[in-house]
Parts: sequence; C-alpha cells; structure tokens
Amino acid sequence: MISATKVRAGALGVLAACSLAILPQLAQPILAATPSARSAELVRRLAGPDGQVMVVAHRGCWKATSENSLDAIAQCRAMGIDMVEIDVRTSRDGVPVLMHDADVARTTDGTGRVADLTLEDLRALHLREGMGRTGAVTERRIPTLAEALAATGGEVLVNLDAKAVDPAVLLRIVDEAGLRGHVLFKAEASASEIAQRAPFVRDVHFQPILREPGMADAPVATVASYDALAPVSYEIDVKTQGFLPRLTDALRARCARYWVNSLAGRVYDDRAALEDPDAVWGRLVAYGVDAIQTDHPGILKDYLSRSGLRSFACTPS
Repeated sequence: MISATKVRAGALGVLAACSLAILPQLAQPILAATPSARSAELVRRLAGPDGQVMVVAHRGCWKATSENSLDAIAQCRAMGIDMVEIDVRTSRDGVPVLMHDADVARTTDGTGRVADLTLEDLRALHLREGMGRTGAVTERRIPTLAEALAATGGEVLVNLDAKAVDPAVLLRIVDEAGLRGHVLFKAEASASEIAQRAPFVRDVHFQPILREPGMADAPVATVASYDALAPVSYEIDVKTQGFLPRLTDALRARCARYWVNSLAGRVYDDRAALEDPDAVWGRLVAYGVDAIQTDHPGILKDYLSRSGLRSFACTPS
C-alpha cells in the first residue's frame, strides 16, 4: 500500500522523475480485444456493490508462480478471480514495471534498486518462485505495467499499488490498454491532496486507504471527507475487530465497496482463515465487508461459493 509520506510526494504513487515525454517505447504491443461477457460483468461489479464479495489476489496468484508476474496474473485469470493487486515502480529510464520492493534482491536473482536500473537491466533478471527469498530461480522476467494489463485480457480487474510512478504515466498506460473501467486506483492522503496531484481521480475508479488509528475518533466524518472524489471503494486498515461495524452504514449509504485485507499478521489473518474461514472471512462478510484481499484467493473463492454468503447490493447513481 502507499504510505501517507509517499503519497504526499505524489498521489496515486510517488511522483518519480519520469514524464510522458521520456517514456520509452514499450517492449510489447498492448492488446485491445473485444470485451467478453466476463469483462463487462467485472466492469459492472467494480462500479459498486452487487451483493457478491469481491476476491482480490494480493500480488496476483503467486503461490504456484511468482509474485507480480505475468504467470501470477494468468493463474488468477484462469481461476476466475475477480481482481489482482499489483505493485508498480519506475525504472531508471522511466518505464513502470511490476515490483513490490524498492530493491530487486528478494524476488529476483539480481541486486539493486529498481529506480537505479534500466528496463534492459531489469529484463536480464529472473524472478524467483513464490514470494522470492530462497525460492528457486525461474525463467520468468519482470513485466512492464503495460504487459501486465495486456495479460488480464480484460477478464480480471486490476488494483494498482503504485509505489513510485507518475500518476499521469499510470493513467496513460491504462488508457492505451483500453482498461480504465477495469482498474482501481488507490492512494493514502487527504482528498484535497489527491485531487491536487492527480486531478483525473474523479474520472477513474478510486479507493482511498484509511487506517483505523487515524480515524477512530470520527470514522464516519473521515469517510465523508472523500465524498467529492466519489470513491467506488474504501480500503480500511483494521487494528481491532470491533471497529468494522462502525463504518458499514456509512459505506452502504455511499454505494461503495468495503475493502479489508486478510493477510498474514493482520487482525483478520489468512492463516487463521485456513483453519476456520467462518471466523475470519465469514465474520468480515457479516460486518458488511464485500472486498477481501488475500494470499489465498482460490480458497477464499471456493469458500464463498460453498457458503453462499452474500453482501449488500446497490445501484450507483
């Protein structure tokens, strides 16, 4: 996710030293396929709650592939996962690429900061299996954002976690892919800061990141402060289990999705969900959450299908 400090340096991702003028020719063409029924359904679902819980794959479906890889996106697409969350940074020569860390050491067989390496340098590296570290080196390569968007085929939504990318460059690549309706932009900053640094925010699907400690005293007022940006979703970083119900009515009144991460180490933890999904994922849905980001998207998808859990539905105005 984007920290408040990072967004103050540039909303929807830190403003890096790149511009539209220096963006190199992308390595592969962007595909513009005729929208499928699946694609149209996803666009509709991203626009507002539809009663179904949206399954979001953290860094793609990386368990049997590599995080932030084309294979991780393809795996999610094949599994029918709703959305992939991908991390984006900018190479030294101005190309947005998929990488979570500032340094490539954890996830590849190389070393160095993404911002110090050219696209050619990054292309020479090999991704490691899974989340990297000691994972085996593969033949997979670091993809550009354009290639990642093309890999979705419009059949899986994309949540952009921009770490160091000029917002205008992000939007340009999304639009060249013809996928604005499939992409959820997010940022952590005040509404006025976001609007100033990314004036297009009202014309895209947008999700602010809100953290419980910073809004615990007035959570509904904090949500209301973003009304001018008309978010389609709100990502809530939960610190205590009892906090979630305090926002349910406010988000439903705005016909917006309620997004919570159930990642390892969080209050609602994936590891606990594997043991007792009702106590974690089921409880989230009971509180009104209808978008869950997880490292186990296939298992969450199966659980939701098996349990028949439904959430709030509305028609965006």
